[in-house]
Amino acid sequence: MEGITSTRLGEVYVRREADIVKVRERVRQLAREMGFDSTTQIKITTAVSELTRNIYEYAKSGAIMLAVAERGANSIGLHITARDDGPGIDEARLRAIIRGSYRSPSGMGVGLTGTRRLMDEFDIASQPDEGTRVTIIKWLPPAEAAAARERLSGLRELVTTDEDDSAYEELSRQNRDLVAVLGELEEKREQLEQLNRKLEESNHELNEANAKLRELSEMKEEFLALTTHDLRSPLTVISGVINFFTSGRLGDLTVEQKNMVTMMERNTQNLIELVNDLLDASKLESGTMRLEFSSTELRVLVSELHEGMEHMAQEKGITLEEKIPEDLPPLRADRAKLRRVVVNLLSNALKFTPNGGRVEVSAEPSGDMVRISVKDTGVGIQPDDLARLFDKFEQARSRATRGEKGTGLGLYITRQLVELHGGEIEVQSEVGRGSTFSFTIPVADKAMSD
Repeated sequence: MEGITSTRLGEVYVRREADIVKVRERVRQLAREMGFDSTTQIKITTAVSELTRNIYEYAKSGAIMLAVAERGANSIGLHITARDDGPGIDEARLRAIIRGSYRSPSGMGVGLTGTRRLMDEFDIASQPDEGTRVTIIKWLPPAEAAAARERLSGLRELVTTDEDDSAYEELSRQNRDLVAVLGELEEKREQLEQLNRKLEESNHELNEANAKLRELSEMKEEFLALTTHDLRSPLTVISGVINFFTSGRLGDLTVEQKNMVTMMERNTQNLIELVNDLLDASKLESGTMRLEFSSTELRVLVSELHEGMEHMAQEKGITLEEKIPEDLPPLRADRAKLRRVVVNLLSNALKFTPNGGRVEVSAEPSGDMVRISVKDTGVGIQPDDLARLFDKFEQARSRATRGEKGTGLGLYITRQLVELHGGEIEVQSEVGRGSTFSFTIPVADKAMSD
């Protein structure tokens, strides 16, 4: 054992069974006087008892050498060496002992393997017909090192005394040790019970707080649902009136009137989209959103959206392109919900792409899924914003997009709808060069297509 120095205290010879009791008592006294706690004292005396018993039973004679080990300024411990001139241990069994996999064939006691686990340091050397030497050390906590050094002279007297210890006295001491340990265990048990009671009280308080939070959340969702329903009805009426004006049934409008009606139509549509976002978010959170799957042709859907959004693209001089293969298989989708996903992504792309830019919708097969992508040459998204982009009420905070208004619900709803279809959505973006949102939707099975 490198770096360790030892101060020899004495030696106890083992020639008869009574010597096992003597060794145990000497070691117990040493451990107590050095400052080991009662539990560690029992560990040390148990380990030494096993070594001493091995000497008596297998070698018939030997000795236990007791010393104080030191390692550096703050490490001091009890150093014990058991040696005998017995038959020794063969190489295979010795390797098993060192690995910690050896088990005594008799099943009695913890043996050498158990001794190794009870102590901090363990070393064994043995050769057939040359005996065995086992060295073990138990280190004191650093705070006890200085006090143990001051008691070194007294420790030697404990080992050199010639008093014999009867088996009865040793048994009595063992019983007292066990009673002391049981007392400590009982104290620990009471402390654990007190801690459990406090935890139960805390859990009860947390459960009550969670119940109140759930109740408030349900009230909020109910209020939101009622409010948005109440808003949608008058907005629908207003939209109908605006359409009546733009239809020409009331005659031609002046340029100023047309501008005012156009502004009313745009703001009404924004309010309708806001109400729809709030309603969909409420349904998604409550789990009441239901999908009606059918075989959906993506080319037809994107073509319809192209016509509806071409006006917005032309206003900003943005080129809106489609790249949908003619042989693309139909999708297993709720057509209205899929339309909502594509509209959200296209609207964002057009909104955040500067004048003269380009927006492209493409699709390609990917196993039993189809990957749909919306690519733009817009302002891009800051890396710090990407992680929370699909969270509820979150929007990218890049300086170039601060002038754009929104609830932060569009991409949250988009992700939820894609995942309800069994797909996934992801985004790749570079600030100043644009973004690509891509998501997957399952291919329609044959029965659905027929």
